[in-house]
Amino acid sequence: MHAPTLVFCILLLIPSLAGVLAASPEEALLPKLNIDMHETSVSGISSGGYMAVQFAVAHADMVRGVGVIAGGPYRCAADGMATALGTCMQGIPDPSRAVAETEAALLAGRIDHPKFMQHQRVWLFSGYNDGVVKRPVMDSLHEYYQHYVPDHQIYYQTTLGSGHAMITEQQGNACQLTGEDFLNDCDYDAAGLMLQHIYGRLHPPDSSHPTGRLTAFDQNRFIGDNSQDSGLARLGYLYVPESCSAGARCRIHVVFHGCRQFAERVGDAFYAHAGYNRWADDNRIVLLYPQTRATNLGPFNPKGCWDWWGYTGSGFAYRDGVQISAIRRMLATLSSGSGHEEPEGSSSPALLLTDATADSVALAWTSVTDATGYRIYRATASQDRWSLVTPLPADRVSHVDKGLSSHQTYHYRLAAINEEEEEVLSAIQSLQTRNPPPYCDPYFSDNVTHVTSGRAIVWLGLTFAKGSWDYMGLWNLLTETALYREDDEFRVGVCP
Repeated sequence: MHAPTLVFCILLLIPSLAGVLAASPEEALLPKLNIDMHETSVSGISSGGYMAVQFAVAHADMVRGVGVIAGGPYRCAADGMATALGTCMQGIPDPSRAVAETEAALLAGRIDHPKFMQHQRVWLFSGYNDGVVKRPVMDSLHEYYQHYVPDHQIYYQTTLGSGHAMITEQQGNACQLTGEDFLNDCDYDAAGLMLQHIYGRLHPPDSSHPTGRLTAFDQNRFIGDNSQDSGLARLGYLYVPESCSAGARCRIHVVFHGCRQFAERVGDAFYAHAGYNRWADDNRIVLLYPQTRATNLGPFNPKGCWDWWGYTGSGFAYRDGVQISAIRRMLATLSSGSGHEEPEGSSSPALLLTDATADSVALAWTSVTDATGYRIYRATASQDRWSLVTPLPADRVSHVDKGLSSHQTYHYRLAAINEEEEEVLSAIQSLQTRNPPPYCDPYFSDNVTHVTSGRAIVWLGLTFAKGSWDYMGLWNLLTETALYREDDEFRVGVCP
């Protein structure tokens, strides 16, 4: 295949306007808010997941937590686009190589020291119908984080049959599909679960209608001389709760969309409906939604992906990378205001079991005023026999209990410890672990790539799945098809 055709195929695989708006002069400027920069967190889907990892490694000292849906290890595609398409989306990346890339970046002085990553909370998600970024890629990311982050701070959900998408409670396509705006309704609140793993138990949303202010701002102010080559759109978007606008001390979460999910293509589908905004209002979380744009020349990025293979230059994953440094400047501006402190913590622990996999349960709680530490207790069938899971320091507000049995109910209590070693116990919370995910080998791509990869055949300009002869439509780059492997055959559709 000729190089230009290969490049185009690769990019095809990398996968309403309430509030938006043309940026008026007052909307074009980011506000100066009372932001605690050490409470910064990041998350993303697909290329945005890769960017979230890159930013969290480059600025590990200021990033408290990271959430990744369908991403991969740090600098996985440092060799370029062909590696991005192959190993880093459909293959099995070597996590030790990502560790080596991290250590080399440290020696070059281009990232924060990885020791700061041990304080991060990591939330990972891989749907078993995701045929774009397959689970072995996310497994490699999981192993990469286990090298730097204590295992009980890493939550990895793999039991849902979702396609390649941002996972929501009630927005978007059917859960198992891939395409359109890449938002899927899985009755699963990924944004809320992720934020609570990072920040501890949050106030539940009062309604499905956020009350904060969503505005556009001028991203070009933060790019400098690289605006034409940065891959960034002119406008980004910001969601600010009323309390943060009024000067309350707030934290900030940066959300990176995926390929083909930028605002010029999907409108407000992502930044207004991905599920984050409704959690922001009562929890003093400012949400920054930076945006990319589609470009065909300088750089070649027609799907509007974040740079995770080097289209903006070899420093794309470092502090001085064009996109990472622009985001950091945005955060510096947002955090340059002043205001008042608001008291944190409660007098007694409020425990919440946020989610479960087949072998783990995620716990989150509110911080307790004057607590010097916490203890987690667990019971199974009989609540008369409690065992200590772990003692934790006072700065912890979440924990992942691992090594559990599938489809079994577990009961938990949290004890807050004060200086006199007195325990204040939370109410008992219970949750059943899930069943393990079924075996699934999904693929999602354009029909040309399915054929060149040996998953389909062409006959008279029509495409058929190899082995099953399921009809796939026209043989072209615009027709995309979901396939899954069943024994030695490929079939049209998704894994059951």
